[in-house]
Amino acid sequence: MIVSEEQLFLNQHLSTKAEVLAFIADKAAEIGITTNSAQVERDLWAREKEYATAVQQLIAIPHAKTESISEAKLLFIRLVDPIDWESKEGFQAQAIFAILVPASEASQQHLKILSSVAVNLLEEAFQEQILTIQTEHELMNYLKDNLEGELI
Repeated sequence: MIVSEEQLFLNQHLSTKAEVLAFIADKAAEIGITTNSAQVERDLWAREKEYATAVQQLIAIPHAKTESISEAKLLFIRLVDPIDWESKEGFQAQAIFAILVPASEASQQHLKILSSVAVNLLEEAFQEQILTIQTEHELMNYLKDNLEGELI
């Protein structure tokens, strides 16, 4: 299972992109997919330096393909208030899908997860739901209904 209710973090009070990326790395350690959260954080930053991962207003998809991750996972973080994602377009982020993939599975697994999330983000109804659903349990049920079965 790529995503579970324990990987959904609603109503987070994080105020910078740096805080969000550190939060993702810390959660990767907590759920047991890395023993090196510092390296995961560096790998997330390395990807951000290539091109900011805010894909549209209020939505970001930071991701890392790294030796420091043992198992592919998707985390979702929703912030209480949008933050500047430091993108060329000036996008803010509030709903954040973090994709963490082992380097050995990078090409296939990473693209599968990214594709499923990105396709859904084209739908305004999906965007609205991920920004407004009140509980992790409700959000998990919504994701089960909308993401491809292999991700859930």
